[in-house]
Amino acid sequence: MKLTKKWLYIALFSVALIVFILWLQKNYKGFSPEEFRNWIMQWGWIAPFIFVVLYSVRPFVLFPSSIFAITSGLSFGFYWGCLYTYLGSLGGGLLTYYAINRLGRFKKSKQWKNEKYEKVRSKIEREGIRYVLILRLLPVLNFDLVSYLTSLTKVKFKDYAIATAIGIIPGTIAYTYLGTSMTSGSKEVVWIGTTLLFVIVGLPLIFKKKMKAKVGL
Repeated sequence: MKLTKKWLYIALFSVALIVFILWLQKNYKGFSPEEFRNWIMQWGWIAPFIFVVLYSVRPFVLFPSSIFAITSGLSFGFYWGCLYTYLGSLGGGLLTYYAINRLGRFKKSKQWKNEKYEKVRSKIEREGIRYVLILRLLPVLNFDLVSYLTSLTKVKFKDYAIATAIGIIPGTIAYTYLGTSMTSGSKEVVWIGTTLLFVIVGLPLIFKKKMKAKVGL
């Protein structure tokens, strides 16, 4: 009886989560940071909790993570914004790994069989936590793609969690600061935020080919 109830609760939770994700994808995929901020702040004192939960399920609807991070800075300020962005980003990465790691059919999907993905998976498998950390620190591959591909390897959840927890720190700071700067009214602060984002995110993208070569892609 206990086992039956347990699986019933899991099934109900799964259905509720799927419905929620579909609703989010339909209604809020086109949000700008300002619009997202206005919506999230309507929740009052539970707004941070709602934000973190939404950020954690974001990978399943392919909503841009940058919108979330900038919105966090706009809504909660730099320090709290960094915390909520960090928790949401980490939660999304870990949830993605856990969910896909349990889906046997997904692992056998043909879309993951192309040469590029196989090469990345092979290097992740071979180098483990070190390589995942490099991919997190250098935005040469999409954040969610790294999560998906790692979950298809034999890399331990603990190692993946450590690499993700460390690797998302620079991007968290840059995007959240940019969001905070948008409410400051100071051109200097905005320039600092823009420069910080450029150094952490922009430069790696400019030298994407060289960086890909360095990490074996």
